[in-house]
Amino acid sequence: MNLNPSTPQPLYMQIRQMLKNDIQNGKYKPDEQIPTEAELCETYNVSRITIRKAIEELVKEGTLTRIPRRGTFVASNKFHNELLSISGFSEFSHQLGKIPNSRILRSEVIAAPKDVAGHLLIEEGSPVLELERLMYVDERPLFYDTAHYSLLRFPDLEKKIARDESTYKILLEDYHTEIVSNDKIIDVIGATKIHAKYLECDIGANLFRIVKIAFDANDQPVHLSTFMCETNKVNLTVHRAK
Repeated sequence: MNLNPSTPQPLYMQIRQMLKNDIQNGKYKPDEQIPTEAELCETYNVSRITIRKAIEELVKEGTLTRIPRRGTFVASNKFHNELLSISGFSEFSHQLGKIPNSRILRSEVIAAPKDVAGHLLIEEGSPVLELERLMYVDERPLFYDTAHYSLLRFPDLEKKIARDESTYKILLEDYHTEIVSNDKIIDVIGATKIHAKYLECDIGANLFRIVKIAFDANDQPVHLSTFMCETNKVNLTVHRAK
């Protein structure tokens, strides 16, 4: 397919379609880097502005993804996250056949803000563990998570959470608390500078924000978590009850 300057379709849209065809035909595979803007300018004999607009269109629709300081890549095949699932990240990773890997960015004991206290049904100002983590699949960051746990209910959790194992396993084995249900609130926001840094995406990129309140068998809240992930990396699914 050659560029046709006489057609009403802008050049950047023609290049967008040509790149998309190359991806669909397997010339560029998921997670593979595409040529640089300079190389594409030379290939199509157009300006960098035209190439940049074509790439921006493909990033917006989720076909390509930009990784700061590395380049532009074909988007990964999306992971499916079952919205009704009660599993934690470790269990989610195992379901994908992946080895869970997370990095604690910050672990701090704070006084519970009003909104956190309300979700956890504790008094405002009560001690809570605020845990900020980055969760990886195939060595690529997938979820940026900020979680809160009541330290009145789970004393010394801040000391145990550093162990390299499932948080849900720690809750079950050390505190005899099992997660049996959750509520989730989902919306889409633009990535902030912090989100972009940790998730390796553009500032302003579309992110799912998933606020989860997990409950035990007595319908008491166990933790509040807020997950951020790029919309072009995860499909949120709901399966009908059997």
